Amino acid sequence: MKRYRFGFVFALWGMLLYGAIDAMRSATGPMLQAQTHVTYTQLGALFAANSIGYLLGSLPSGFIIHRTGLTRTLLFGSIAMGAILVLVAVPNSFVLLWFAFFVLGFIMGWLEIALNAIIPAVSNSARAESAGFNLLHGCYGIGATLFPTLVIYLATQSGHWSTPFLAVGILTLATALSIARYRFPNIRTQSSTADPSSVSNRRKALTTPLFYAFLLSIMLYVVAEVGTASWLPTYLVNARHMGVSLSSWYLTAFYLLFSIGRLTGPLWVHRLGSYASMLYSSVFSLALFAAVLLIPQWPILFILSGLGFAVTFPTIVHLASQAFPLETGRVIGLLLTFAGIGSILVNWLIGVLSTNLSINRAFWLIPISLLLVFLFTVIAMALHRSPVTASQNEASL
Repeated sequence: MKRYRFGFVFALWGMLLYGAIDAMRSATGPMLQAQTHVTYTQLGALFAANSIGYLLGSLPSGFIIHRTGLTRTLLFGSIAMGAILVLVAVPNSFVLLWFAFFVLGFIMGWLEIALNAIIPAVSNSARAESAGFNLLHGCYGIGATLFPTLVIYLATQSGHWSTPFLAVGILTLATALSIARYRFPNIRTQSSTADPSSVSNRRKALTTPLFYAFLLSIMLYVVAEVGTASWLPTYLVNARHMGVSLSSWYLTAFYLLFSIGRLTGPLWVHRLGSYASMLYSSVFSLALFAAVLLIPQWPILFILSGLGFAVTFPTIVHLASQAFPLETGRVIGLLLTFAGIGSILVNWLIGVLSTNLSINRAFWLIPISLLLVFLFTVIAMALHRSPVTASQNEASL
């Protein structure tokens, strides 16, 4: 990674801003709801609009990276994201606000594929790539840890929920200027003039049961993580009757342990094994989340569960990119597309279930998703060891 150190650092900084934006959206949720007088369902619709945009933005991004390169994708995405963050404060109606959240999600989906694709492009070994993904997503956790309390401070001092969006938008535009003349490395790919049998093998590789297991695992994991990240402050304010400031501290503490887990992941994931790490992590978070929903007097368990969320996402991305090394952009694009589907589902479902049942019952969607992550990880592990699947994966080579 030494040769492309600036590119690697830019990826880490970009993911830190992503964590800041997601935490900002979550932390300002109660204040947005109070100032705009939206219901749980409408708040869920705003969160879902961001997720729908993310899905539509991430879907073509991996394929376009292979054609236009990382540099153009990153530069265009950074400028566009900074601009829309600045403009989020402008809408004065629910419909316009929904559209603004949708456009923000679209650009975030477009750009995040490129940020993830930097890691395989600059890594010179499987272990370096695994460590890079954990550090990358650890920086997401750092951004999400540092920003909730700062967001609440900016919003309360200014008197409006959208002030933090303006601040982060200006910071993002300044970041875009730093890469105007930098050239990122090309990602590994097969020639567009490959023979028909090579193209056929590539398509077979991306339709193996193992790849579908990865897609479902990451979708269900995102249901759990985004459900927690987006709705925890709102849940604590309305179900546990906490103040807005205290609820933001809980989110900060959750992301602090989340970040510690991701940043220390390179030290232990390769020793324990990628699949074993995912299995133990999902069981740990599942047990704590179920316990805190059954025993309301222990909200600190929400914080501790952050450790269990830490390594699953980057480990899935690493396993998939290693299984299909010449299709990195497409693989990451499809993985994050399914992640976007999970984000849409959980934001919409928790909003609807909270309105029609209660937010207490709606939160059970999170441990259920973690249980399913465990089951699909077991399936993926069995498929990975299958001789038939292994031979199909070799088709991508």
